[in-house]
Amino acid sequence: MLGRALRPGFVDLIFAALMAWIFVLSPKGWSVLLGDGDTGWHIRTGQWILTNHQVPYRDLFSFSKPDAPWFAWEWGADVLFALLYSAGGLALLVFFSGFVLVASSIILLRWMIWRGSSVLVAFPVMMLAVGGSTVHYLARPHIFTLLFLAIELWLLDSERRNPSRRIWLLVPLALLWANLHGGWPALFVFLGIQIAAHLVYGDPVWKKELLVALSCGAATLVNPYGWQLHQHIFGYLQSSWIRDSIEEFQSPKFRSENVLQFEILLIAGIAASWGRAFRGASGLAEAVSVWLWAHFALGAVRHAPLFILAASPVIASELSLAMESLWAGVKKSSVLGIFRDLDLDLRPKFASNSLWALVFPLILCLLTQQKLPSDFPEKRFPVAAVNSLAAQLNGRRILTSDQWGDYLIYRRWPDLKIFIDGRSDFFGPALGQDYLDLLNVGPKWRDHLVRYQIDTVLLPVDASLAARLASEPGWQLLHSDTVSVAYARNSTIAGIPHSQHLFSPPD
Repeated sequence: MLGRALRPGFVDLIFAALMAWIFVLSPKGWSVLLGDGDTGWHIRTGQWILTNHQVPYRDLFSFSKPDAPWFAWEWGADVLFALLYSAGGLALLVFFSGFVLVASSIILLRWMIWRGSSVLVAFPVMMLAVGGSTVHYLARPHIFTLLFLAIELWLLDSERRNPSRRIWLLVPLALLWANLHGGWPALFVFLGIQIAAHLVYGDPVWKKELLVALSCGAATLVNPYGWQLHQHIFGYLQSSWIRDSIEEFQSPKFRSENVLQFEILLIAGIAASWGRAFRGASGLAEAVSVWLWAHFALGAVRHAPLFILAASPVIASELSLAMESLWAGVKKSSVLGIFRDLDLDLRPKFASNSLWALVFPLILCLLTQQKLPSDFPEKRFPVAAVNSLAAQLNGRRILTSDQWGDYLIYRRWPDLKIFIDGRSDFFGPALGQDYLDLLNVGPKWRDHLVRYQIDTVLLPVDASLAARLASEPGWQLLHSDTVSVAYARNSTIAGIPHSQHLFSPPD
């Protein structure tokens, strides 16, 4: 056992090769994981928890809802992110996130081969799965949902084939999951489908699975917010405003390469599931899982990676059956016979990992550490503006986009607070609509500026409000570059005093 753990294998090399392909050799590199600003407030929340030795129950970051009740429902991930950041900055945090994302893909590959899929099928399906999932490859707490879901699905598959006590591992998994990311309800969706399938076929194993599900439910209550966390998450998932306003909750746009790879898997998964739906309880559970998550993924692109994890093994199994029927009985010297023997030779080499699965990526990280980011991508975030204005922003009531609000929290909190950030569950539809009215110069945009006492605006150069303020009396240009523009109020409006020159004009 120890010898196997120390002996490098094919899968270990694939692990490192995937990390190199996705994060080192690609044009965007590691910075692709910082394409969403939420990472910033997760780091600062974790630091606050470590400093105060408690989770926050009220808002820390905004002036629009100061001290309002807030659920830091991913507090465990926040703490881990803060520890990683303290140890190695954004570089270590980004490397860790990339490692976890690739680890979930490697688990998927191992699971498909464990099910009996051909290596010659499982590997390209896994590559498609990686490509389709990159639509949501970000350094955010959802990385744990992708990792835990891959583990859960393998455990459920193992239970369908050979019931054992291993399924009870779902209970500690549920406890961890509920404190790391809000995607833990997915555990109960898949487990519930399996219980229902066994009920339909009269398999008594459903009783044990139901007991496991109840135990998992009890485990999720072990969190700082208790049952109120469940109430909050289900309310969040049912919010029509969030579905209509937040891009990742909207349907995928089939234009980019990664979404087209998801589309291939979508069509293949739905088709492959028809064949499995009538093959006993196991087939029914797999088919219903694929169809349900296909529906979810078509409604919200954030669910695409979850669908991919459910569908890929089904696709690989059906393609492998078709391939095996083609090469059954052919001569060893034929083309199909050569591929058959190659597959038989490769399967044992893909059956295990070793400690080198950790060592190889670490070596890759050390060799390419100069490519790891020290800040968020300057083409997506107001890096130059914040560097230029620096402490001049302290104490101001700043309106910026939700993404840039996250970045300002990362760079300047607690010296400043923001109007809104990426915590859409916290700000809600009322303030969220005011925010959209401001950015889009709605009918009451001036009233909103006065109502929230906003004295500084930092927006993308092509934002509607930024263009409007260029000719608006009482606003002074502070900063302008190819990414962002900043304005400050320089007059007294509605009894709110402002100096004539809040900041020195830019050179």
